[in-house]
Amino acid sequence: MNLTKRQTEIVSLLAQGNTAEQVANTMHRSVGTVRRHVVLACERVEARNVTHLVAKSILQGWICLLLVISISLHSLDHSARLPRVRTTRSTTYSRYET
Repeated sequence: MNLTKRQTEIVSLLAQGNTAEQVANTMHRSVGTVRRHVVLACERVEARNVTHLVAKSILQGWICLLLVISISLHSLDHSARLPRVRTTRSTTYSRYET
């Protein structure tokens, strides 16, 4: 049995590493509503937990793994990245210069 559109949306957001609270904020719903959708989705596909639900959703093609990875990488905190190396023709500045 397939997931509903709302359940698929929630599972996709969870697969990106979001918490139930973050999903609720993104979807403008209460945390309780999001958790209830997750419980119903788990029951619907006979998943034991959220991890199992995400895995089954990917294997069944209900969510696209490449899309999940792409969105997750895009939403990384930019401050966590290494500073860029600044170079000119004649000078290379320190890699970690601010």
